[in-house]
Amino acid sequence: MKFLSDPLIRRCISATFFASAFVWVAVEFFDVEVEVVRVLFIYSVGLVALMALAGLLLFPFVGLFRKKRSSLLEPSRSNHEENAGDALNEEGE
Repeated sequence: MKFLSDPLIRRCISATFFASAFVWVAVEFFDVEVEVVRVLFIYSVGLVALMALAGLLLFPFVGLFRKKRSSLLEPSRSNHEENAGDALNEEGE
């Protein structure tokens, strides 16, 4: 029973319980047809699958835009400080 101490597992179990209770109350007391609940469930799973697929496809493009710029185009900070120190030593002599 150690896996029940994981908060993600507990949230998943409680979310499943409350979602099931919500569907049961809707079908039992508010006369919602089971077919409506089934279609809602299928479309929800399909939407989640499409969003996961879109995330996997767009991940490389987002990585390109978030990548740091190459240091070949601009001098690095340490390189700039070394050159400034050399210039001061030359002027001081």
